[in-house]
Amino acid sequence: MTARAQPVSRRWFIGAGAAIAGSGLPPGATAQPAADGFRLLRARALPSTGLGHTGLGYDGIAPGPTLRVRRGDELRVRLVNDLAAPTSVHWHGIRLPNAMDGVPQLTQPAVAPGASFDYRFRPPDAGTFWYHAYIAGQTDGGLAGAFIAEDTQSVDVDRDIALLLTTPAAADGPPVLVNGSVRPDIAVKTGERLRLRIVNAATARGLFVRLDGHAVRVMAIDGQPAEPFLARDSRVGLGPGNRIDLFIDTMGDAGAMAPLLAAPLTDAKAERPIARLVYERGGPARAGRRSEPLSLPPNPLPAHIDLRNSLKAELLLANGKALDPAGPPLFTVKRGRAVTLAIRNTGSHPHVMHLHGHSFRVLDRLDDGWKPFWMDTLVVGDQIERIAFVADNPGKWLIECAALERQDGGTAVWFAVN
Repeated sequence: MTARAQPVSRRWFIGAGAAIAGSGLPPGATAQPAADGFRLLRARALPSTGLGHTGLGYDGIAPGPTLRVRRGDELRVRLVNDLAAPTSVHWHGIRLPNAMDGVPQLTQPAVAPGASFDYRFRPPDAGTFWYHAYIAGQTDGGLAGAFIAEDTQSVDVDRDIALLLTTPAAADGPPVLVNGSVRPDIAVKTGERLRLRIVNAATARGLFVRLDGHAVRVMAIDGQPAEPFLARDSRVGLGPGNRIDLFIDTMGDAGAMAPLLAAPLTDAKAERPIARLVYERGGPARAGRRSEPLSLPPNPLPAHIDLRNSLKAELLLANGKALDPAGPPLFTVKRGRAVTLAIRNTGSHPHVMHLHGHSFRVLDRLDDGWKPFWMDTLVVGDQIERIAFVADNPGKWLIECAALERQDGGTAVWFAVN
């Protein structure tokens, strides 16, 4: 029987990251600074591990270092290619200038072995994103890391922890790793409010994630603030590439433990522990319960999308179409015009679709409205999905699609914003 993708709703969701000091997780490396202010990010081969890791990483670790910059500040990263093959970096979910998007042949030449490339941009949105190699196989090989654009306004949390979920490319029945570790402990105190930024960095594996014994409040989806809501059964869904920000109030007793569990999107009951909260002994971090959290500070996305005057286009998935930068675009649109894109999956497996350079709304099937959140990555099953976005970022932009739980059947097309 063909697996059906879960319907997208406020109660079903998606997720990001790496750790900060004090969480009990490996802190990871810090990208090395260069004399001219660039952070050096070296792609290099690493020793293989018992987990089946194929031996790639940034700055000597896999996943790579967490990169953080304040929203609106300039990020300067110099990719140095110490690999034997070409590479590049895609900044997943960031509405950045087209020349920085990291798609070889479309936005930049691939970075040859021994060469380097400078990425410079100012993220317009605060939120949870990630970076990874665009070349096939290199992301699952270890070339990925969390990217956090910090809020310019204060957010009422005690700790901010990013969790990057990966599956080793060469493993037999690969486990879900958290920041490169098998079932790490996350040390917490009673009375804290945690912000967990979860990124699903597995390129073909969709996941349900559930935190046992805790209320889980969804605060942001794919880097963009959402109207806060409680996740049903404390479970969220993550397609490949999706991110989600969760607020969790730790009200357990000292010495208690709470597992973080993951399961395939095709079987929510097949849960396995991937990490756990471990309550430290001693007094609580604060007395009493906190008030309900306010929404995260908004990002500069349009409040309205003009669907009536939008450009209408259709995307067919599962036809195995490779990227052809020299061929015609899927569509060309004038900058500032809205686009309505119907996505039809013609294959037998659910697919994941990622739109570069823009965030979109998922349109309701029953009326002319849209879901109350933004996304840039969407799982598409056997029903037609429609999305809408304002094409306000000029350049040639990729739309890439891949089958869940498979390494074939991908589709890559591009569109132009003039």
